[in-house]
Formats: sequence, C-alpha cells, structure tokens
Amino acid sequence: MKFVSLLFLGFALFLSGAGMSGAAEPNSIQKAELDGLVAEINNAAQRKDLNFIANNMPERLFKEMALRLKTDEQTLKQNFVKQLDSQFSNLSAGGYRLDGEKIEYRQTATGIPYALIPTHIETKDTIAEYPTLAILDNTKWHLIYGGQKTVQNPVFLEIYPDYQDVNIPQEKITRK
Repeated sequence: MKFVSLLFLGFALFLSGAGMSGAAEPNSIQKAELDGLVAEINNAAQRKDLNFIANNMPERLFKEMALRLKTDEQTLKQNFVKQLDSQFSNLSAGGYRLDGEKIEYRQTATGIPYALIPTHIETKDTIAEYPTLAILDNTKWHLIYGGQKTVQNPVFLEIYPDYQDVNIPQEKITRK
C-alpha cells in the first residue's frame, strides 16, 4: 500500500513539474505565432499601417489606461497612433524592424513566459537598437512598447504583476 501511495505521489509530482515546465517555455506553436506576429508587424511598418501596430497592444492595457485617463479606448488608441505617426515620420525607409531570428525567450520569477525581440530603428541621424517586450495575454502574443519605463509603470504592473522583476536592457543609440 505504501508503494502505491509513493507511486501516486511521484506521478503527481511528475505531472505538476511537467505542467510548470510547459508554462515557463512557450511551445512550438506559441513560438510560431510570435514569429508570425513579428513578420506582420514588420510588414505593417513597411506599409506604415500604424493602426495594425497599435492594435497589437493588449486590450486590458488600453481599457485600464483609458479608465484612468478618463477617456474612451478608441480615443486613446487614436492618440497612440498619432504618436506612432509622429515617430515613424522621422524614420528612414525601412527604418523600423523587429529581428525575428534573434528572439530571446525568458520567464518571470513566477514562471510566466515572455520574449525580448531585438528592435532596430533608424533615422537620418541615429540608429537605435533595443529589445521590445512580447507577452502572452489570454494565449495571444502582444508587443509592449516603451522598454523599462513601461514595465515599471504602476498601471502595467497592476494588470501584469508577474512582470515586476523583468529587466529590459537599455537601448543603444549610435549617431551616424
């Protein structure tokens, strides 16, 4: 009887360990989905389809920000698109690119998977390189722009407390 109990305990531990490892590392389908999103974002950047880029931020984040700013989500998205338009107007042709070949998959201290995607932005005067944060929210990848400032934002941390210890490397800016 003791052997059967130990066998069940060992099996339960194995299953819980397997479940945790599955949560920590994105599976091949999730990785393929992120690769696809990176390709779509790069294509949208080439077409200057800023609405597509803005619509790949998490809805929960837009909802909470709109609530706190006492505005509606649509107005908030429109303002975000205007900011993107202003930033994209200074870019060289093909000056925004996510590098899907060098995505780094990581996990939070609580085992939540995320990814850092090398990002290249080029204007006529400078080249900036930094990682863009990708998170899974409701089984869908979303890109989080703004680097470490966003990850430290209290609203972001209220919605995504598991990301409080995530450190996004500083951007590197080179003058031409």
